[in-house]
Amino acid sequence: MSTPEKVINVDVVEVEERKLKFNEKLPAVINGGTGTFHSQMIQLFLLFFYTDIMKISPAYVAGLFLVTRIVDAFLAPAFGILVDRVTTPWGKYKPWVIAIGLGMGLFGWLAFTNFDLGENGNIVYATITYAIYSIFMAIGQGPGGALGPAMTKRIDDRISMGQMSYFVIMIGAILAQVAVQPLYKALGGGNDARGFSLIMGLFAGLSIFIAIYQQFKIKERYVIQPAKNEKGPSLKEMFVAVFTNKTAIIVYLFVLGINLMNGIRSGASIYYFKYYFHNEGLLAISGMVMLLPTMIGVAFSSKVTKWIGIKKNLVIGAIVGIVGSAAIIALPPSSNGIILFMVLSVIISFFAGLSTPAQATMMPAAMDYTEWKTKLNVNAFMGSFQGFLQTLATALAGAITAGALAVFGYTAGVEQSSETLFGLKVLMSIIPAVVSILTLSVIWFDLTEDKQAQIAKELEERRKNTEGK
Repeated sequence: MSTPEKVINVDVVEVEERKLKFNEKLPAVINGGTGTFHSQMIQLFLLFFYTDIMKISPAYVAGLFLVTRIVDAFLAPAFGILVDRVTTPWGKYKPWVIAIGLGMGLFGWLAFTNFDLGENGNIVYATITYAIYSIFMAIGQGPGGALGPAMTKRIDDRISMGQMSYFVIMIGAILAQVAVQPLYKALGGGNDARGFSLIMGLFAGLSIFIAIYQQFKIKERYVIQPAKNEKGPSLKEMFVAVFTNKTAIIVYLFVLGINLMNGIRSGASIYYFKYYFHNEGLLAISGMVMLLPTMIGVAFSSKVTKWIGIKKNLVIGAIVGIVGSAAIIALPPSSNGIILFMVLSVIISFFAGLSTPAQATMMPAAMDYTEWKTKLNVNAFMGSFQGFLQTLATALAGAITAGALAVFGYTAGVEQSSETLFGLKVLMSIIPAVVSILTLSVIWFDLTEDKQAQIAKELEERRKNTEGK
C-alpha cells in the first residue's frame, strides 16, 4: 500500500467546490460491475458447473448454497459494523474495497476450476472454495456503499457516480448473460470445465489491474467519526429504530422479493433452455433480447415517474413481473414457445427498466424517514441489512432451484422425463411469480415525493439547530 492519506474527521461539511474527475469516480464504482458479473456467474452457471461438470448431486449443492449464504447473510452486517469502527493506516474504506475485489477475482477462478479430485474430493473442494468466494461476495456492499460519502459531499458528484455505477453494473450483467455461454464453449474446445476456468482466470487477472488502479486513484477526504467520549447507538437501538417503522419493512420485503425472483429464474434458465427448448445458446440470446427494452425503459423512467409517481411506477412493474413470470408456464417446447418467451421477456424487461431507477430511491427515503422519526442516523446499519437480505435471497434462490431439481427428478446430461420438464417450467414461472408477490408490499409505501422533500428539509433544519448548540 502507499503512504497513508490525510483523512479529515468532520461532523458537518459545507458543499465543496472541487468536482471529482472521471478517473476518480470510476475506480470507486467499478466493483459494482465486477461484483455483478460474479453474482450473475453464481446464479447462472455455478449450479450447472457443480452438477453437470463436477458431478455433485443437486441435493448437496442445495444444502451448500443455503447454509453458506445464510452464514454470509449474518456476516454482512457484522462486517459493516466492524468497518465503521476501524480506520486503517491506508484509509477507512478503500483497503477493504480493494481487498474484497481481489478476493472475488481469485476465488471466483478457483470456484469455477475443476481439478478432478474424485467424487469426495470435488465435494470438499467445492465446499471450501465456494464458502470463501461467497464470503467476499457478501461483505462487499458495506465498504463499497460507504466509500462515496468519504470521497465527496457534492450532490452532483454522487448523482454522476450513481449513473456510472448503473453503467458498469449493466456491463457486468451483459458480460455474464450474453458473452459467457458462447465463450466457455469456444475457449473450452469441447471441454466446458476448461472454458469456465479460462474465463474466470482472465477476470482474476483483471481484478489485479483494477486493484492497482483503485489504490492510486481513490482518495478518501471525509470520514465521519464520533467524538472521543461519544458512543454511537447500540445494536438494540438500531434494531428498534429500523424495525418499528413501516417504511423500512416495506423496502426490505421488496428487496427480498425481487432478489428471490431474479435468483430463481437465473439459476433455472440454463436447465430450462438446454432441456426444455433443447437449445443452450438461448441463454445468451435471451440476455441480448432483454437488454434493449431494459435500457429503453430506463431512458423513459424519469419522465414516467414524474408523470405517475414513484409508487405507481413500482406497483405496475411488480404486477407485470408477477403476471409475466406466471405466463411462462403455458409456453410449449417449440419454436412458437421460444418466440413467446422472448416476447414475454421484452415486456417484463421494459417495465423493469421503467421501475429500476425508482427502486433506487426507496432505501434513501427509508433512511431519511428513520432518522426523522427516531433522531438516530443508522444508515450504515440499514444498508448492511439490505445486503443481508440480498445475500439471504441468493442463498434461498440457489437452494430452492437446486432442491426443486432434486424433487423433480433431474439427472445431469440425459434426456429428462416429462415430469422433470414440467418441473423446469414451474421453476421458471410459478415459483418466481409466487415469491415476487413480496414486491407488492410497495402498495403501502406512502412516502410521496412531497413528503420526502419535507422530511429532508426538516432534517436539514434539525442538523443546523444541533450544530448551533
